[in-house]
Amino acid sequence: MRAAGICASDIVALANGTPWIIGHELSGVHADGTPVVIEALYGCGTCESCRTGQYNLCRTALGRGLGFGADGGMAERFRAPRRHLVELPEDLDVRDGFLAEPAAVSWHGVRIADAGPNTRVLVIGGGSVGLLAVAAAQAQDAAEVALQARYRHQMEIGERLGATEPKGRYEIVIDAAGSSSALLDGAQWLAPCGIISVLGVHYHHLEVPSTLLMIKEARLVASMGYCTHPNGRDMRQAAEMLAARPEIAEVLVTHRFPLADVTEAFRVAADRKSGAIKVALELG
Repeated sequence: MRAAGICASDIVALANGTPWIIGHELSGVHADGTPVVIEALYGCGTCESCRTGQYNLCRTALGRGLGFGADGGMAERFRAPRRHLVELPEDLDVRDGFLAEPAAVSWHGVRIADAGPNTRVLVIGGGSVGLLAVAAAQAQDAAEVALQARYRHQMEIGERLGATEPKGRYEIVIDAAGSSSALLDGAQWLAPCGIISVLGVHYHHLEVPSTLLMIKEARLVASMGYCTHPNGRDMRQAAEMLAARPEIAEVLVTHRFPLADVTEAFRVAADRKSGAIKVALELG
């Protein structure tokens, strides 16, 4: 292993006393020297969803998820199925390769919302997944991408990535905050017949502003992880996006710590006022 990113879900898992080794944003070097990122959603490998590449929809996917239903990879060495190793592009440093995992989550959420030319996209939520969704919408040729974020440092990073401030109506809204207020704001910004992609994790009941959705004939789509699809593989496409735009890793990875300083790394990652976006552990 070479690097692991600390995700908000890792912090929640530790707070709840998880029995598993955590870590699902993982990059390393295969035994043959190939730098790879690891898909953290395995699936069973045999059901219809897995056979068609939609292992994210396998009934066992969450139960097998790294750090949640199985040991994750925050360690010096980790063993993963070969089918879930994705080779990194030559121009993407393996120390930044772990970002391809959350970037694939963002890529998938933007893709299933049908972002593309002639679509204006608003991302709500300025954490790493939200900022990666900004980059993913741009890479998928959205006409304009705006960002609504809670903290000033998040907006500043969004601006460096090319995001604008919200104005007008948007055909696509990405909820990367995972909150009821984000859904309410998103419905208000949404254009008639628009799409809201629920990318953020809602840990409690989903509170949907039904009246706003009805009068706009809005569509609400839920995004689950990443998969292989007819036009490619979310993880590979996300890695290629990171390789093409090295500034994404430069601005998103705000802190790096050796594995020996893991306690401090988690303290910084959990402190919303620390200015941290993505905290990385250097594993080797």
